[in-house]
Amino acid sequence: MTGENHKPEILSDFSRVNADRHCGLKRLCDLLISLLAIIALAPVMIAISIVLIGLGFHHPIFRQKRVGRHATVFTIFKFRTLRDRTCRRSSAPIIRLSDQFTGWLRISGLDELPQLINVIRGEMSLVGPRPHSVADHALFATSLPGYDARLAMRPGITGLAQIRGWRGPVDCHHHLRARTGCDLDYIADQNPLRDGIILFATVLLPLRRSSTSRLPARQADHKGQRPGQGHVFRHDQRLV
Repeated sequence: MTGENHKPEILSDFSRVNADRHCGLKRLCDLLISLLAIIALAPVMIAISIVLIGLGFHHPIFRQKRVGRHATVFTIFKFRTLRDRTCRRSSAPIIRLSDQFTGWLRISGLDELPQLINVIRGEMSLVGPRPHSVADHALFATSLPGYDARLAMRPGITGLAQIRGWRGPVDCHHHLRARTGCDLDYIADQNPLRDGIILFATVLLPLRRSSTSRLPARQADHKGQRPGQGHVFRHDQRLV
């Protein structure tokens, strides 16, 4: 069963028990892998921060409130990939170079590396449903019955929805249903082996992304419509 045709439903008691069963082992693996990853990738993260500062990003780390397990709100960390008023004025060539570099960060997924800190703090897991912003969560919860069931576990840096192609902003009802369906599928049948497969598939995503076509219904001329108008969301502009 894929996220595209799965109808989100509130998880059964059995599914909730299954979601908690591996909690201890999952948390231990999250801590060990995150600590090792931070040590190994520290030079990469420092280099990315230096490049972003050189390209005019005074604050290379972006912070945003997201909704986590049991609707707890926490601050997520990402490398900043969108220019805003916190960036210094730059020449056109620098801005073009900045756009190329930040685009590469998003495609490669390296912009998510600071979330290893969120994992160590216990706010996130390596694998789980992606956390949405407070504004998006409120919109989606009123648009899809059973959506809140995805809060049964810690959100993840990556997840089943992401490796199935439902990555990036949730901008239409079809995308929301597909992503939520994948999230509930994962919660109902999570285990260490599946987590390992998802992590491995995530590493391979940049190689697949250039040949992946996702949503034909996602069109710029629909941007800004409300759920009742073509089922396109006016979502938070930050990538999720």
